Amino acid sequence: MEDRVYTRLEHLERTTERHNALIQELQRRMDGVEEMREDLRRVEQALTRLEGRLEALLGRMQTWQAIVWALLIMLVGAVVSAGFEMFKR
Repeated sequence: MEDRVYTRLEHLERTTERHNALIQELQRRMDGVEEMREDLRRVEQALTRLEGRLEALLGRMQTWQAIVWALLIMLVGAVVSAGFEMFKR
């Protein structure tokens, strides 16, 4: 009878050790998931900042594009005007 009790206690101890190991592994994985969530939050913040920078860059690019078009139109107008002046003579 005493051997049976010790056997059951040993079995219970091994089972408890396995359960504790499983619990520790699950806790480690949950911690990993929490770290991933934090990493994803930081990536999202970085993407938001990048989006703002790209929008600002696009706005500046459109301004420069308008300036270049205005200069080209003025240049073409000056060339056409000079051509008409040459043909008048």
